[in-house]
Amino acid sequence: MKKRSLLHLVWLIPGLLCLLLFQQVTVYYGISKTMNDGVELTADVTDFRIKQIAAQTNGYVDLRFETAQNEVVEQRLSLHAQHASRLIGKNQLDIKYRAGADYDIVIVSTFDYHRNTVLVNLSVIGLSLLVLIPLSIYASRYAMGRTKNQRPDELELDIIGKPKTA
Repeated sequence: MKKRSLLHLVWLIPGLLCLLLFQQVTVYYGISKTMNDGVELTADVTDFRIKQIAAQTNGYVDLRFETAQNEVVEQRLSLHAQHASRLIGKNQLDIKYRAGADYDIVIVSTFDYHRNTVLVNLSVIGLSLLVLIPLSIYASRYAMGRTKNQRPDELELDIIGKPKTA
């Protein structure tokens, strides 16, 4: 196997970006559907933390609420630092709840910020794919030896001053 054949592995990056794109689209439609179709409830905040880990800041909030079927739901939601900072000092939150959904709880006060964050993620992934797909095509063409400036795999040196023998 030629070393240039390993250049085909460059397609792993756009492939993983496509998986990430699918995940972010799923998040967008999941939170939008919960916001539109969910039942509006008030949840009690039972615990709230913002953690600083290395250069990352994130947090979580533990919510407890009762559904229309008198079922008590307790759930922990992970939060980005900007989401968490908007909830500091609140004992109750307005939420939308849709039982059985992948994204069953949406905090009403942070929904717009959450949706906008997902849209920014989608645009960054889209721009990355726009750059990486042509780059991957070029790398694959180079690996297959179909580029305009085809180069040999091995280095050829000509010694100057020494006559070539026939």
